[in-house]
Amino acid sequence: MHKKNSQFFEMSRYINLDLYHRVEESHPFYLDMIDEISTQISRLCPTGKKCRILELGAGTGLLTKKLIGFPFLDVHALEIDADCCEILRHNINSENLNIIQGDAVVYCRNNYFDIVISSFAHDHIHYEKANSFARNIEQNLRGGGVYIMGGEIIPSYSTMEERKEALYKYHCYIINKALRAGNFDVAQIEIQALMSGLEMKGDFKRHEDMFEDEMASTDLTLVSKKKIGPGDNKSVGGIFVYVYRA
Repeated sequence: MHKKNSQFFEMSRYINLDLYHRVEESHPFYLDMIDEISTQISRLCPTGKKCRILELGAGTGLLTKKLIGFPFLDVHALEIDADCCEILRHNINSENLNIIQGDAVVYCRNNYFDIVISSFAHDHIHYEKANSFARNIEQNLRGGGVYIMGGEIIPSYSTMEERKEALYKYHCYIINKALRAGNFDVAQIEIQALMSGLEMKGDFKRHEDMFEDEMASTDLTLVSKKKIGPGDNKSVGGIFVYVYRA
């Protein structure tokens, strides 16, 4: 493996990638989120129409594998982390997949993609780059194209101390749910994610208003917003799927 002092490493600096790839699909609400994303893709791409899709922060390829299963998708998987790209290339071989090592804040093919999508990746972009990132998403989309964001939203906060408590609320809920389901490896990954958020080392989760304000800095229009879970506790944040149209 490469040294981790390079700009080309992100998630692998603080997450065990092999463990993540093996267990992340057991994350509470993850599969429900993927089902909702898949439903949105099927609605957006009529039968027989080839759609170009840009996946931001493809990671180790968990969502990528689902995307290449759609025969009508031309998939471009963008990932900055060199170790993640190695795993992607090793695990997935498909004629309709183009793996790109690059930075989602600046990578752009103007007005090229029908869909831009992210899954548990939007919050890996530092707050200082948030508006630039949102505008770059818009720039990648053709007219009428859509951005689908599946991700984790934490409770509202105003100060750094409140941000810390919001991270604890969300992650501790997920950790407890994973432990009670016997998914101890998922809990371990979630603890690593919590630590990275507290240390601001690669995980920069948003609350609802923050995320929506960032997207409002573009001309993209909010089409739909769905909370996947939890439904029994509104105070901890949760997993959401947002759809925006260019």
